Amino acid sequence: MTSTSARAVVHLAVYDTLADWETGYTTAFLAQNGYRVRTVGPEREPVTTMGGLRVQPDLALAELRPEDSALLILPGAGLWDAGDDLAPFARAARAFLDAEVPVAAICGA
Repeated sequence: MTSTSARAVVHLAVYDTLADWETGYTTAFLAQNGYRVRTVGPEREPVTTMGGLRVQPDLALAELRPEDSALLILPGAGLWDAGDDLAPFARAARAFLDAEVPVAAICGA
């Protein structure tokens, strides 16, 4: 992927217990302003948000690369306070920051 097209892609982390209300305005704004929002799950299997929505991730976390993205969004979720299930997403955020790609962590993320 070229750097020009990478700048047009924003990655939204999705995981079980995701606080689904936290990203609505952001993703709508990004999509309406030329960004492609792609969802990233722990795997490619569907996840279920706090609101009961089932989300099919576009890609698995293992496939995510900072150079393919303009931004990583980490929404809050019940799992952030319930153990280490989301630690791989925190490590991905560190890799993004090390690559000088912005990370937006919302609420408990």
